Amino acid sequence: MTLSPDANGNSQIDNEKDAWDTALEKGGCVEEHMRLNDCYWDKHDWRKCSKEMEEFRKCWESKHGPLTSCPINMKAKTEK
Repeated sequence: MTLSPDANGNSQIDNEKDAWDTALEKGGCVEEHMRLNDCYWDKHDWRKCSKEMEEFRKCWESKHGPLTSCPINMKAKTEK
């Protein structure tokens, strides 16, 4: 993140997008991801954000299919 002057000479923050932000914008589900992030920063515990996590997962899978590239397959763990 850098500061650069705008047209009026005021400093503004240039938000540099990382690969994750770019993938979210291209793939959709930005709003769901923002709600999930907001929940985490409010509660500081992912376990308290299961509703938001599920909403994000459903959105992502509706557009891209199952989250098979995720290193942790939660369904496989619970089926054992």
